Amino acid sequence: MKRALVLGGGGARGAYQVGMLRSLVIDQKLDFQIIRGISVGALNASFLAQAPAQGNSPAELEKKVVELETLWLKEIQGNHSVYGERPGGLLGLAVGADSLYSLEPLKRLLQKHLSLAALRGSGRDFKVGTVSLVRGTYDEWEPTNAKFLEKVLASASIPVVFPFVRSSSPKDVLVDGGVRNITPLSSAFAAQADEVYVLLTSRLVRTGSRLPDSGVQEQTYQQWDDNWLGTKVSGFDVLKRTVDILSDEVYLDDIRGALDWNQVLRGIEGVLQASAASSRLAPRLAQAVDKLRKSTEKRLVPVHVLAPQEWYGQNNSATEFSPSLIAAAIQHGRQIGADPTKWLWP
Repeated sequence: MKRALVLGGGGARGAYQVGMLRSLVIDQKLDFQIIRGISVGALNASFLAQAPAQGNSPAELEKKVVELETLWLKEIQGNHSVYGERPGGLLGLAVGADSLYSLEPLKRLLQKHLSLAALRGSGRDFKVGTVSLVRGTYDEWEPTNAKFLEKVLASASIPVVFPFVRSSSPKDVLVDGGVRNITPLSSAFAAQADEVYVLLTSRLVRTGSRLPDSGVQEQTYQQWDDNWLGTKVSGFDVLKRTVDILSDEVYLDDIRGALDWNQVLRGIEGVLQASAASSRLAPRLAQAVDKLRKSTEKRLVPVHVLAPQEWYGQNNSATEFSPSLIAAAIQHGRQIGADPTKWLWP
């Protein structure tokens, strides 16, 4: 079976994925031949994709999950372990700075823990996604690219918050792939996966038989009232909130689309089975349904979606790399992974 792992974005909330991975890979012994990642999901995915698929593939992947968890718990000791402050803050943006923070600490972590040779030789089907500010397109990159580590960094570069990456091969200006594609499900389907596991980082709790309408943390009106405690809502507050809402809608639509297609394909299969079992079903109808199935170029693929059921700290902040929050998120992710009744889907 070709099993795919799709890791979505979410900054510091990527710690939830680490706990989910421990449950799926180590406790449940699942192996993943296809790996896709966006933003922090690209960072986690890059680490895992170094595990050799030759020989004892599941055991090799287990080792990488343990190492990834150690990295998050031991080497990330606060925001300074991932990004650096830039002088000026918002004022710096006003006078020409390209971002609020630098990603030099993250660069050092990538250089320490990622090996192009290991990624190229692992035998896993692995890609990360970026968005081009020049062309406005979403693109995926494989380790065969000479500047692949540059692309991994770009995939995690949230615009304005972190600096864009000037790609040297080809020449381009790249940012976080989550700007256009939070969960690269279509890429996993294109790789002919037989089963897909999607690990999200935003609190989403399923109610009944449908996905939730939103994973954005609700706020009170007082938080947006200029007169409340004498504070003033800034343009940056509006920008952050808007990005949260847009990102939330993108990945929920991705998942809804995949699940809707599965429902259509199940319906098509049902009609074809009925036509084979009964001569009363008009042959022309059966032919039309079969033609529809072939024209979609889609297959029925089971999709499993895991998401946390708690907020990441008080503010659910994607840029808060607190060791205590990371440890709690990993533990919660493991609990979610261990209990399919808590999965977002099915």
